[in-house]
Amino acid sequence: MEKSSQYRFDVSWVIIGKNADWSIGRLLQSIIAHVPQQLSSEIIYVDSASTDRTIEVVRAYPATVVQLSSKYPLCASAGRFIGSQYATGKYIAFIDSDMELAGGWLDAAVKLLEGEPGIGVVSGVILEADRTAHSGAVIQPPDDGGSIIDIRYAGNAAIFRREALDAAGDWNPYLISDEEPELCLRIRHLGYRVVQLPCQVSWHYTYPVYRISTLLSRRERRLFLGYGQVVRYHLHTGLLITYFRERGWAIIPALACLTAFGAVLTSVISKNSVWILGYMGALLLVLAMDAVRSRSIYRMIFHVFHRALILEGTIRGFAMRPHACSENPLDVQLSGPSASATLNAGGISA
Repeated sequence: MEKSSQYRFDVSWVIIGKNADWSIGRLLQSIIAHVPQQLSSEIIYVDSASTDRTIEVVRAYPATVVQLSSKYPLCASAGRFIGSQYATGKYIAFIDSDMELAGGWLDAAVKLLEGEPGIGVVSGVILEADRTAHSGAVIQPPDDGGSIIDIRYAGNAAIFRREALDAAGDWNPYLISDEEPELCLRIRHLGYRVVQLPCQVSWHYTYPVYRISTLLSRRERRLFLGYGQVVRYHLHTGLLITYFRERGWAIIPALACLTAFGAVLTSVISKNSVWILGYMGALLLVLAMDAVRSRSIYRMIFHVFHRALILEGTIRGFAMRPHACSENPLDVQLSGPSASATLNAGGISA
């Protein structure tokens, strides 16, 4: 599908989700409630082969539905990539189905983009909430006393200048995770700024962070593979060193393992156990410091397990063959009000 050469809307909302009937209505209602009257907007929902009532819920709202097959290479980045192909707005706001939009942020973000052509991406403060919580939480208004700050990458709720997104090559639909840092790295490499407003953009209703079950769920969804994939993609692009500098913590587990191997090998060759003992002592010291800092032995164990999963995922991700965006199959099912609807405070028009 070719992108329109002219913008039909001020803002295109691209929402991604799967089996989101528990949350998608709340998000859509918040978007409709918080789009300023002066901005025209379209909503595009990209569904990753849901098996619940998600599509039925979305069709009750002025939204274009793009349904991906279960045979499609499903991931968050793929959904955003597909959504951007159908978006016709000057700016594209990406947000996940398990979020709730805060009031005031969109108006402030668009005004900033209109006034500062060097800004490519605008985010805000994302507040975490347990996914079992109900909507109706107090939404914080914009903090006019704060300042805009430059950040390395936006989270999963941000608005992009369409020109910057196109110039950077759009989302990589094959990155299973770490897609936001990777895309924003390319956008910043072109000279655009990525900034954060001092106000809340959304609530994120998610699983509790410090649970082993949460890590296992992320592993099952292959969300630790992205680090290795990004390294593989950028081996020859000139951006690898910058990625390591900004996301180097992802390879710390690999360095720790290489250091352990070196200590064991040196001890064997020199027939002196001081190297392996020294390594074990240093490792125990690091773990003890982490337990003190976290004020919890459980969190220290959690961090170790987390790093182990990152190591495994990085290796598996690096082993995956890179694909070009042009290889992505745009075989989708499209439905909605005229495939596109204008949304504003005064109502909906085709």
